[in-house]
Amino acid sequence: MENEPWKNITSGKSSLGPSNSDEHSSENGNSEKNNSEKDNLNSGNSNSDNLNQDKNIYGNVFHRNICWQRSYTQADGEELIMALYGSLRNGLYNNLRFNLPECSEFLGTTRISGYALYPLGAYPAVYPSKDSSVIAEVRRFSGKKQLKTAKSIDYMELFGGYHREYVDLEIEKKKIRGFIYVYDENPETEKIEHGDWVEYVKERDKEG
Repeated sequence: MENEPWKNITSGKSSLGPSNSDEHSSENGNSEKNNSEKDNLNSGNSNSDNLNQDKNIYGNVFHRNICWQRSYTQADGEELIMALYGSLRNGLYNNLRFNLPECSEFLGTTRISGYALYPLGAYPAVYPSKDSSVIAEVRRFSGKKQLKTAKSIDYMELFGGYHREYVDLEIEKKKIRGFIYVYDENPETEKIEHGDWVEYVKERDKEG
């Protein structure tokens, strides 16, 4: 990720008031000291306001992303199988950005039960939901070049507030094991009942 929100915080700096070396200007010195203390207090309030503003800008992920990189563990293995349900699906933005037709093997499309699909603007989220399901395209990544692409996707997803959950995937009556990226928090938007992001985008563009 290019953006590192925790670097936008203005760190508080204490300013020392002028020293009073002239015995005959003690009154002025006290006045300057009081003004300096007020400046420090105002500076502290300003920094606190900046911190609160950044928290509001970046929402509930603010504190999580500060230490996220310390705890990040890459997806590992000789091959990785991902169930992709949003902007990584065929023809959509991140699919083209990561050149998935050339950097992965398309295994097929499946419906995954136990998750619901929610819109988050330009991209969606899935979250556990007993009576719902999601359409996903399953891709296999193997070999040095493809695994590098997979790990870039993994980094993007986990930094963005998702985590991996391993699921059983059925494609053409064959079952394989892979993972899906699940949103960390229950989305507050209205669920997409049919669970198909590509269809949802078509419907949204038609209405717009």
